[in-house]
Amino acid sequence: MTTTLAVNYPAPIPVGHRVEITEFADTRPEKKRKGFDMTLPFRHPVVVDLDTGIRYMNHVHAREDGNGGNAFTPNHYPFAPRPGLAVSRVYEARVVACTLVSVEGLSTQHTMLALEPI
Repeated sequence: MTTTLAVNYPAPIPVGHRVEITEFADTRPEKKRKGFDMTLPFRHPVVVDLDTGIRYMNHVHAREDGNGGNAFTPNHYPFAPRPGLAVSRVYEARVVACTLVSVEGLSTQHTMLALEPI
């Protein structure tokens, strides 16, 4: 059964590649689960292309604070999500379609992946 995965970062993974998807848990107390939460790790899965070894993630997986600065100075992000993030699920799938969309108002790209679980 094919499923879709939307991420708010570019992840140009070729069709046919195997990927590992890590989803994170919402660790907020039940009473605090209202309001804007798109800056929290549980909203953004991490995708690893198992055929190339390239990991795709959002800055919220690398740092607790903001996105680290401006577009002119390179940020020194880690190669893996920061330790201590609560993982809710990890699964493998094969990419059957990949689309990158330029989001002009945000000056970034978003990705849609069609996946067949392995």
